[in-house]
Amino acid sequence: MKTRILLTILSLLPFVGYAQNDALFTHFMYHTNLYNPATAGNNEGITVGLLARQQWVGFDDAPSSQLLNAYGYIPKIKGGVGLTVVNDIIGKQRTTTVRLGYAYRQRLGDRMYLSAGINVGIANNYVRGSELRYQQTGDETSFDTGISQTKPDIGLGVEFAGKGLTVGVSFSHLQQSLGNSTLWKTPRHYYAYAKYDWQVAEKWQLSPAVFFRSAGFISQVDVNLNATWNKRVVVGASYRTTDAVSGLLGVYIVKNVLASYSYDFNFGALRTNNSGSHELTIIAKFKGFQEKVSVLKSPRYF
Repeated sequence: MKTRILLTILSLLPFVGYAQNDALFTHFMYHTNLYNPATAGNNEGITVGLLARQQWVGFDDAPSSQLLNAYGYIPKIKGGVGLTVVNDIIGKQRTTTVRLGYAYRQRLGDRMYLSAGINVGIANNYVRGSELRYQQTGDETSFDTGISQTKPDIGLGVEFAGKGLTVGVSFSHLQQSLGNSTLWKTPRHYYAYAKYDWQVAEKWQLSPAVFFRSAGFISQVDVNLNATWNKRVVVGASYRTTDAVSGLLGVYIVKNVLASYSYDFNFGALRTNNSGSHELTIIAKFKGFQEKVSVLKSPRYF
């Protein structure tokens, strides 16, 4: 096929390949439910997060993404439920994904849990065909009108959480192999991550995290370290292989509401064509549902 959608290909760097890929976020450590439905089973209470990302500022039609992420544990169903909505704009293409998930949680010991989850949803891809430019006129594969397609979407994952450590493995777009992926079908993605909260002093907590993702034809790793002071201020730094280094600054507006900003300095293929990437997220945690405590009654009273 001689058709080239230049902006679409450029915006997929460093994941240039067969098709589009999942949205990339620097605040991955706060939004693992996006990548792994099992996170909902290990969450105490209810978490709601919003995120907006503007990538490669100064580059025409640069990628931008928005995220709604909500999940919580419900004792009556012995697991957690989650909702993720992602809007990802790449050049002349927009992908909107909506997923609902459930995760069953099994207690392994004192403050240790294993959760297994599944999410199902739909992914809608829309391309503004009238705005595309082609290298060769009259190409049989070209189109000059807007085209929209909606496909089902399935993901699976498992997660262990206990005593400050969280480890997860998951798969997104489970139904779609790399060989069958197209502009309309995102290939299967593989994820693995680990996080640890370490109380190093009375007012200081260190939280190292590593995040691996692969679309089959290429892989990438994020390494992050966040430092939290007095449960009020978060300062962090990240390194993303072949792509960028990032700085992060967050503030707890109130006890359970965090607002955090990150800036990515690109050192990849497009480092001279833009002034970096900006990301802002707000995360709120609520008490949620409480498990009932069984009480042994006296045989005299029922």
